[in-house]
Amino acid sequence: MQDDSIYVPKAEREGTFTGDLHAEDDNEAPIPDRSRLLNAKAAYPNVNNYIKSNNFKTSALSSQIQTQFTKFNYRNGYGKPEGVVLHETANPNSTIQNEIDYMSRNWENAFVHSFVDKGNIIQIHPTDYGVWGAGRFANARFVQYELVEHSTFDEFARSINNYAYYTAYILDKYKLPIDSAETDGVGTVWTHNAVSKYLGGTTHTDPIGYFNKWGYSYNEFLTLVTEKYNAMSKDTILSNVAFTTTTYANVKTASGNTVWSAPFNTSGSKEVNPLSSYTGKNMKLLRTAKTQSGTWYQFAIDGKTIGWVEDKAVNIFYTPSMESTANLTRYVIVPTESTYYFPVIDSSVRKGNLSAYTNKPLTVHKQITLNGTLWYRVLNGSEAVGWVRASSLTTTAYDQIQYDKAMAATTYANVKTATGNNVWTVPNGTLGAKVVNPLSSYTGKNLKLLREMKTTKGIWYQFAIDGRTIGWVDSKAVNIFYTPSMESTANLPRYVALPKDSIYYFPVADTSTRRGDLTKYLNIKLTVHKQITLNGTLWYRLMNGSESIGWVRAVAVTPTNYDQPVYNKTVTAYGRTKTTANQYIWSIVPNTYGINTKVAPLSNYSGKKLRILREAKTTGGLYYQISSNGTVLGWVNASSLTKFYDNLIAEKTVNLTKKVANTSGVLYSFPVDDPPIKLGTLSKFANVTLTADRQANIEGKVWYRLKNGNTVIGWTLLANLK
Repeated sequence: MQDDSIYVPKAEREGTFTGDLHAEDDNEAPIPDRSRLLNAKAAYPNVNNYIKSNNFKTSALSSQIQTQFTKFNYRNGYGKPEGVVLHETANPNSTIQNEIDYMSRNWENAFVHSFVDKGNIIQIHPTDYGVWGAGRFANARFVQYELVEHSTFDEFARSINNYAYYTAYILDKYKLPIDSAETDGVGTVWTHNAVSKYLGGTTHTDPIGYFNKWGYSYNEFLTLVTEKYNAMSKDTILSNVAFTTTTYANVKTASGNTVWSAPFNTSGSKEVNPLSSYTGKNMKLLRTAKTQSGTWYQFAIDGKTIGWVEDKAVNIFYTPSMESTANLTRYVIVPTESTYYFPVIDSSVRKGNLSAYTNKPLTVHKQITLNGTLWYRVLNGSEAVGWVRASSLTTTAYDQIQYDKAMAATTYANVKTATGNNVWTVPNGTLGAKVVNPLSSYTGKNLKLLREMKTTKGIWYQFAIDGRTIGWVDSKAVNIFYTPSMESTANLPRYVALPKDSIYYFPVADTSTRRGDLTKYLNIKLTVHKQITLNGTLWYRLMNGSESIGWVRAVAVTPTNYDQPVYNKTVTAYGRTKTTANQYIWSIVPNTYGINTKVAPLSNYSGKKLRILREAKTTGGLYYQISSNGTVLGWVNASSLTKFYDNLIAEKTVNLTKKVANTSGVLYSFPVDDPPIKLGTLSKFANVTLTADRQANIEGKVWYRLKNGNTVIGWTLLANLK
């Protein structure tokens, strides 16, 4: 890689730079204001018209190559300048030879490519290399040359004629367009003034001031350059014909080559892009043109015509004559692979893809290897499928698909034979089949069948579980347990018994078809109009008038409109029977859903202490679960008992010191004389000072809850204490 410091003059790098570019007495002309330019124009003839009217000829190019000058490449490489920089010597008393001699001695400060005057165009350094003429940025990019000053208008006009010609010559030589950088800092034609304004590294303004001195403007000079550029000899097209066969090429030599709107140097030819822009692209050659200087190809990419390129810069990699015959059988393994009219990836000749040919035997009858890729031209019987990359086909004969269709009706199945069966991404034996899981992974699940496919080996089902598609299973490995045709009609009245039970669109527990629950249908008379028993479970399809509710398990509804629970909680209380006539003890809360049986008449327990274990409130009333002597009896109507103890209302807080008066006194869990809650006697607390922290008056007797230190030891009667 070239060091960018090479673009800085040697003397400047070494600290010996004097700043001299020209012979002695140089004095750069200032840029005059517009009034001075107009005055000069009034004083002198129009330069361009003067040149034409006098039919001035341009001087021949000559050379005095200075071998001592440092040779270095442009930033884009050898022979790749990006434009020109216009200089003038700023010394009216010097000659072209004086300038060349001075520069040849002081080249370490600066040097340019050429000098131009009224009768000479002298090159002193090869234009394929850079020079030190206008700061490091311009030095890396441009051909640079000096216009020698003259003292008469005629000499000035003659020098301008040569100067414009040489500018056009350099641009034409390097296939560069005319594009002024004076107003925007972008282009191929730069004055030293433009370099100072836009690139930096220098402060000179030539040749603008010198031009203006003679009533001449930079724009007029650019017009003259353009005329000479256009007038330079153009190549002639000898023939221009379309390619007779489909032909493709790619870039062989991008460096130094350009794509043109017409063969280079022929009429109307303009630069399109560097050829490197199309490296790696497939170029379809459309036409071939022969000129006096060579052969050119017009090309397109993906159906879009781009331009013309020299034949030596590209490599033709396909014509039909390169194909060879074949007779092979292949099957599709990449259904999304594109098919083409020719063995080239080109969107303009794309036919479609291989998806319509999966699992079909195709015949390869042509083949070709292009740029390392093998292509096949395939047939489906007599149908020409097109060209495809060989990697999209295989020699394996997959099972053929005879049909693939959605299930005609909602269908559910479950696993029948898990052993030896798998779930597949597609039916096993067809293209792309891979194992998802052993079928045993889904034993006990409800499989919703989505699609049915028949292959040459059998019938397969695609299934989902809870709305998630799983894969394909052999039809013989599953058992279909539901289709709508299995339902039977019914006409039964029912009420909600289990309001939280789910409703489904179909009689299967499948989260993807769940509609909600039965809560809003409490205490409403519903109608069963369809029923079915699946895997031992009876299901009902319910209606609320004309509203279709959905499918529920039959256990969620009942012929009876039961009371609904409000709460059911544990309590600590005791009671005795109050009303026993027609009162019974029940196995569950009366008039709620479930099998309820009479345990015994409540009268059997008249006068007995009954412990209340739970309290249940329903939409029909209040009920207690009771026990006697530690045995749970069942549920009774709360109105049939009178509570004599309820820990929430019978107790109060106290703080008393007590001692045992009766060591045979009994301790209980609650202030009730009930053997099942007996904790022991007071004998082991004789002579111990105890604390009473709670008091209860139960059926005319006073009870205290005792603590020994911080430990609760139980309840006892006041009569046992002192």
